[in-house]
Amino acid sequence: MVANAPDRILLAVDGESHTKGAVCWALDLAMGLGMSLNPVHVRDPYLKQFYNEIYAQGREEYLEHVQQCLEEKALAARSWFESIVSEVLDARNDEPKLDWTFDVLDGDPAEQLTGHLERGGHSMLVLGRRHRTRISALRSRDLGQRLVSLDCSLPMLIVPEQNDG
Repeated sequence: MVANAPDRILLAVDGESHTKGAVCWALDLAMGLGMSLNPVHVRDPYLKQFYNEIYAQGREEYLEHVQQCLEEKALAARSWFESIVSEVLDARNDEPKLDWTFDVLDGDPAEQLTGHLERGGHSMLVLGRRHRTRISALRSRDLGQRLVSLDCSLPMLIVPEQNDG
């Protein structure tokens, strides 16, 4: 029995440099296998929590400022993703076609990505991983590990940070 070919990739996009390798891998997979790509930016849950606490206190000016910061971060992540797509497509000679839809979600990244995977008919997840020392790894909330602990049953490609230096 032959497994069905994957048709849609979920790509976690945060606009940070450590994610660029994951974006490039996802683009290569999508174009090479004729898959569609669903880049997703999950807004910072800590800033959102702060936003909700301010809202509870009724400070409208702070509420508006934090909401604006969240929206600017999501727009910056999308713009960053689009610049990498443009760079990769310009470097190819065969004029590849790429079908993609960018989504923005709010909340805990592991929970939002898991839920989006379940709802969206995705075949796999691609995400980047920041280089960390052993000490910082102990204090960090590793997204890949958290996804595994939430029983993410789809294949995951975790691309380590690239050293461009």
